Formats: sequence, C-alpha cells, structure tokens
Amino acid sequence: MRTVLLSKADEVYLEKCAQEHSFSYGIIVGHQADLTKSIVVHLARNNEEDADLEDLNDVNFTIRDVNSQALASQWLSASKMCPGSFDVIGIFISSTLSEVADENSEEFKNAKKLFSDVYDLLLQSNSSFGVYTTDMAQTEYVFLAYSLADKRLLCKNFTYGNGGTFTKMDHRFVEKPFEWIPLECNYDLDDVIPIIDPARRINIEEQFQNIILTIRKYLIASEVFLQNEIVEDTIDLQTYIKKKKQSDDKLKTSSSTNSTASGSSTATGPASGLHLLSSDDGSNGNGNVIRASIVMPVKCQLNSPANIKISEFNGTLRMSGMIFSRIYCNSRNTIADVKRFVRDDVLRSLITRIQVYCDGLTDPHVSNEAVYISEPPRRVFFSIPADGASPSTSTIQFSEYLFRGEAPTVAVSQAKQVLDVEIDPEAIVLDAEGLPDSNFTARFQETDNVDDNRTMSSSMPKRELSRSLYMVGIAVALLVLLASVALHYVMA
Repeated sequence: MRTVLLSKADEVYLEKCAQEHSFSYGIIVGHQADLTKSIVVHLARNNEEDADLEDLNDVNFTIRDVNSQALASQWLSASKMCPGSFDVIGIFISSTLSEVADENSEEFKNAKKLFSDVYDLLLQSNSSFGVYTTDMAQTEYVFLAYSLADKRLLCKNFTYGNGGTFTKMDHRFVEKPFEWIPLECNYDLDDVIPIIDPARRINIEEQFQNIILTIRKYLIASEVFLQNEIVEDTIDLQTYIKKKKQSDDKLKTSSSTNSTASGSSTATGPASGLHLLSSDDGSNGNGNVIRASIVMPVKCQLNSPANIKISEFNGTLRMSGMIFSRIYCNSRNTIADVKRFVRDDVLRSLITRIQVYCDGLTDPHVSNEAVYISEPPRRVFFSIPADGASPSTSTIQFSEYLFRGEAPTVAVSQAKQVLDVEIDPEAIVLDAEGLPDSNFTARFQETDNVDDNRTMSSSMPKRELSRSLYMVGIAVALLVLLASVALHYVMA
C-alpha cells in the first residue's frame, strides 16, 4: 500500500484553508521518495474564484461546484514551475463539513468525477503531457480531503481509466521537517537539427516540437555523472554521500600526513574537486550542493555502409545556449532516480520555455528563405521555506521564466496565483542563467556567411569597419604619445 508523508505545516495549512474560506481546493506538489512512499512538498490553494466572490464564507460550496478547468490550469502551471524531482501528484479539498472526509458520502462520489474531469482536461490541453519525463509518466495520484468539523483527513489513491478508481492509501504526519539534498547541473545546447518540411512557410511550433523530441532522445541515451564520477544506480543517495565523505576524509588525512612528512610550513588539503559537496554561493539557501554532469554518448562511425542514409532538407535549426538545472532529492532516492530527476528537469525546463515562447507568437509561420532567430525566456528561481524549517538553513526552490526586459514582479504574481505563496522580488535569483548576447544575430550572420538578401538587420559594425576603427584608435594614441614627449622636452 502506498503511503503519503505530510508535515505538521501541511495540517496547519489545510485547517487554515477551511477556517478562512469554509471550502477550499487546490493542488498537491509532491516527491516520490521510493516505490511506496510519496512526500507532500507543498499545498497550493486555488484562488481562481476569489475575485468573483466577495465573501466565500457566504457561499455553500461543495465538490460538485469545483471548477475543474481552473484546477487543471493551476496543475499545468505548477508543473512548469516545479523542479524535475517534484511534480503535481494530486488535488486536495478542505472544508468545514464532515462529509468531504467520509468515503460513504455523496461528496466522495463527486470527488472521483472531479479527478477524472481534471485529468481529461490535462490530456486535452497539453500535447506534451507525458513527455515531461524521460521515463514513464505517472498514472497514480493522491486525493486528500480534510474536514475541519472532526479534524479528520481522508487519503485515497486515484488511478485513471474507466471513469477512475479510488483505492486505499495510508498517510502519516511527520514531526521533523523533511531534509532535501540539492543537486545542480549545467546542460549546454549546441546542436543542429535538419528541417525536413518542404513548405515555403515553416511552422515554428512544429519545429520546436522536433527540438523537444530530439533532446529527449539525447537525454535518454546520456549518462549522468555526480561530482565527475560514475555512480552505481542501485545504491541510494544517503549511501553515496556517506561513502564519498569517507573517501574525502581519507584523502584529507593522507594529504595532511604528506604535508607534515615533507616539512612544509603550510598544511594543504585536497583539491576542491575531490570534495563531495562543494560550497555554494548561498543564493539558494543551501550551503552545499552536489554537482551533476550530463555526458552525451559519442556518435561512432557506422561499420556498415548500408546503415548510412542520405536525405534532403530545406534548412537547419541551430540550438545554442545553456540550461541551468537545480533539483532537490531525498536521501532515500536511488542514484537511478537522481539521474532521472536531473534529466527530467532539463527536459521540463526546455519544454516550458518553448511553450511560453510559442504562446506569445502572433504568427507561428515564417518563410524558409529567411534567417529566424528566437530568444526564449530564461529561468529564474525563488525560494519556498521548507515545512517547519528555518528559511536560512533549509529551503527548496521553484522556478519561473522571464523574457528579456520583464520585471521580477511577473514571477511574484505567478507564485501567488499558482502556488499561493508570497515572495520578495529582491530574493528572486535572476543570474542563474545569463541573457543572450545582444550581438548574437550579427555573429551568426558572420559565421554562416548568409546571403545579403536573406540576412536580418544587425546593429553590430561590419568586420572591415571594426578593423578601421582599431587602426584609427592606435594612430590617435601614437600621436598623443609623441605630443606628450615633445611637450616634456619643451618644458624642460
């Protein structure tokens, strides 16, 4: 039987939602610790209808009245903001009435229909649902119903299919706050994909979908290194950390002994690259971070000429840039899970920024005779204090995506609307990913030698003009130097 672990802060939040609004509903963001245990990371109340109703306490809401469209929209938005190790794992209901937590009541029957309606909307509105992961997409979800009248929590496992089914699920409140182990990774994009579409006007969204499928294929075939080492998939993260620390301690002892024996006046420790946990800048609230690296397989030369395929294409898609990944894992996660979470976070970040970019397009079609350069939004991070822990020592981070010129207040409003949290704009980490060079267009034109009738306008000076400016600058500097020397002798 599956078990859901909740913190005392989650119980307080459910009680608060029932007290302040009589009836509330929202999403559950969680983490899969192992095959049988899920951890509730964050509960987010849906406030879609707050603006339409002046006083929610005067309205007798029931599960039948829940807006499934608003709940599905919140689900999708939160999925884009979650790190790869977290996901939306279900929905919750909090009410002052006792019927919501009674599985024999009519309210409970309506809950099954609500869950099925929400899942149907997710499948309809998100074409890439299930592609967010490099593994199999989840099919089982959590339903929580809290009754303020008798302080009772009902927990059920929901499985989609044939109208949906509820099965038993255990739940437990944990006194201690959950501990999270942060991992970071930089994934460099530097690939060229052919455009096969023979049409004169190319659909940008379709081509971006090809990018997602290609990168997903690359990630599935990749290997993830931790601290520049290959680690067995079968061991858990806690065992890996313990072994690595023991190895580091031995290296420190050996280095200290060698320094003493050589008579060195200054003791030196091992190189920083040998440490398991490298010191972070503190911007994410965690002092130590495990560094991960995604290594792509080498494309070997084909042995058989029969396997070589020649195909025509009408253009190319060039991807250039860096995706910054930051995830949070539980000590019980296996290394195989950790690697999957890193890959999923890179894929999710790529899909999300492409979706955000395409949503802002007025016309998704461009001519195949022109060079089209796009700049998707960059990823920014904001912290949510871990349940019951000090924000300075234990925080988890979600992310938002900002275009060039957008203010951090966009992320503030999204965090409030989707995750029901208030964040400080000054605390948003904006420099995890840098902005693209504004002169990238000109450099792209120079390196590819594009014809004059196909190039885009550029603010970067021509190469000949730049050389002339350098020569003029050097000549002026020499004249100033000679004038200074002559003036010195005259004055003397």
